[in-house]
Amino acid sequence: MPSVLVADHEPEVAVLARRYLERASLRVLVTTSPADTVRALAGLAADLFVIDLTMPGLEVRAIRQVLAAGVPVIFLLDRGDPRPHGLNSPPAARRWLTRPFSPRALVVAVAELLNPRPTGHQPPGGQGPGRRPIVTSGRDISLTRTEFALVAALAGQPGRVLSRQRLLAALESERGKRPSARAIDVYIAQLRAKLPAGAIRTIHGVGYVLDLEWGPGQPS
Repeated sequence: MPSVLVADHEPEVAVLARRYLERASLRVLVTTSPADTVRALAGLAADLFVIDLTMPGLEVRAIRQVLAAGVPVIFLLDRGDPRPHGLNSPPAARRWLTRPFSPRALVVAVAELLNPRPTGHQPPGGQGPGRRPIVTSGRDISLTRTEFALVAALAGQPGRVLSRQRLLAALESERGKRPSARAIDVYIAQLRAKLPAGAIRTIHGVGYVLDLEWGPGQPS
């Protein structure tokens, strides 16, 4: 069973991350202090590290040791924070997530790093770069990167209405730029054309909600 270390100074975030990662059949270790985190990093205590770069007292030097060892890393940053210098590693071995992030997006990022596709591999069904497959109702559905980010945000809080602003924030975290507010309606329409009927409901004047009886399968 692959292991993941979640190093986050906010216990509630670490607990939520652990819950979702354990559902994905991963062994999860948690640290919430810089001292424990540095010891875990130095000992390469996991197959993948999720590191909160805003943790007070956490030294970049300790993180560089992990990068030098080739361990895949997911970095967590607050919105608007610059990416620190000196954390260079091959893009295939790292991801960046910006708070607030969907727990589902974290699981997807972990899965991508632990099970990388071979270079030059063409996914089934002719899915090219930027396409993300999910499985629902027994069939594969190919989503664009933007569509997948929206599904991940909604699936992270099934049954809860997410405003356009929350969905825009999720897209900004994934794409690095914020689309226009009206673009959300276009993307939702595209998603509805691909997903089962009724999977996404509109709550007029509020936002969108993922039906509790529907949920995407694990990425293939």
